[in-house]
Amino acid sequence: MRITITQTVRLIDSSTFEAIVSAVDEAGNTINRATIVYERAHEIYAAYKSLFKALNWLRRYGQVDIELITNQKSLVHELNGSLNSNTTLNRILNESLMKQNASITKAEYRE
Repeated sequence: MRITITQTVRLIDSSTFEAIVSAVDEAGNTINRATIVYERAHEIYAAYKSLFKALNWLRRYGQVDIELITNQKSLVHELNGSLNSNTTLNRILNESLMKQNASITKAEYRE
């Protein structure tokens, strides 16, 4: 099954980010949508953590291919192979994807 996850992360205050994340199946049906606020955080942390939340929604679907659309450039770069020196969140993401038999087939940046 193909799932599209759309994510928007924005700064709302000093070190406080809001992440809006939604998951839609290949028929265009919304699986879930959430707005989450992360305090005392970095933008990349909010991006990964909201992506983890979306992955939890997909557990019951079995094997899924995920297309991610996000406004978070750093996340797209990391998912496309350009890792920074701290790869803990990326490692956790890859472990979660393996456990769920899921894969991110496309990571695309959009403003």
